[in-house]
Amino acid sequence: MIDSGVPIRAASRTLSILRTINELGSASLSQIARHERLPLPTAFRFVQTLVHEGMIARDPSGKCYYPTALVQSLASGYDNSVVRQVAEPILSRLTRDVGWPVFLSERVGRRFVIRATTHPETTLTFFNWKVGSSFPVLGSVTGLVWLAFQSESAVRDLIAWERAAESSQDIPDVDDLLHTLEKVRMAGYALRPSPYEKNGKTASIALPICPDAHASDVLTLTYFAAAMKPDEAVQRFVGRLRETAVQIAGALAPSV
Repeated sequence: MIDSGVPIRAASRTLSILRTINELGSASLSQIARHERLPLPTAFRFVQTLVHEGMIARDPSGKCYYPTALVQSLASGYDNSVVRQVAEPILSRLTRDVGWPVFLSERVGRRFVIRATTHPETTLTFFNWKVGSSFPVLGSVTGLVWLAFQSESAVRDLIAWERAAESSQDIPDVDDLLHTLEKVRMAGYALRPSPYEKNGKTASIALPICPDAHASDVLTLTYFAAAMKPDEAVQRFVGRLRETAVQIAGALAPSV
């Protein structure tokens, strides 16, 4: 379920900017403002707050901001080691067999966080997802397949939360989204071009580890869109992804 409480917008925006800088490694003020869809003066105030708190610092050139070691303290109470140790060997076998990268991610609030990935194990990728990287539920194929197994009220709560938080991403029409989710639920998987590349160089297929409203883990495979048509990708990969999902679910059952 998505918590339907009203978020504090400034806090949501500050955390979003910190995530952006952390995932990019470093970013200029103009990059941050563009990514967050904020005016430069507004972005500057948020950035200065993070600098004051010691979470980010300005590089010697004065042009970019980068995360400091203090960011690691935010994750000091979280342990992902069990899931990673169990899932990565299974994911690695799939990548060796099909050649394409896959990752296992968990829904946390309005975002998905990658818990295990094989992106570093193959050159067949334009976007090198790392463990700990996160991305929004809305707009991602991973989020689409997770939402397909949630209740209509949960979907509407998420849309309302994004609007209340003044999200920087495009928010879909809720009725159009519900229609799409019905199709995804019937198919048991979702396929979409990646929203993280301008030219649509890659596409991804995602399916839930367990097709259950209480499950939050999703398996996602990414491939070069020019390498094959969507129908061929479905034929080649959906069955293998389902087999892998069953293996991961069985391996994690005693651990999580």
